[in-house]
Amino acid sequence: MDSRAGRRGGGAGIDRERGIRLVIVGTILIGGLGGCAQYYWSKPNSTAEQFELASRECARQAAPTPTAAAHGIINHGIYRACLSAQGWTREKQWEPPPPGWFRGFE
Repeated sequence: MDSRAGRRGGGAGIDRERGIRLVIVGTILIGGLGGCAQYYWSKPNSTAEQFELASRECARQAAPTPTAAAHGIINHGIYRACLSAQGWTREKQWEPPPPGWFRGFE
């Protein structure tokens, strides 16, 4: 009889341990998924080439020097305002982004 009581106690301990593991794994997975969404830009009926051209021009306008623009050293507020003024929309998208969404300087 004592051996069964010991087994029951051990089984409950295993269930509790398993539950704790599931909570930890779930927390890690949910936390990891939160970091997968990034900002992308889109404009109806636009191509990747059109975005690249607009993005480079806005980066040039938002950079203190041409060399800085080439290295992505820009004023992000000016860059975003420039793209927005051209009709581009910035939103968070999950990886991989849907077609028509392009990654800029972020």
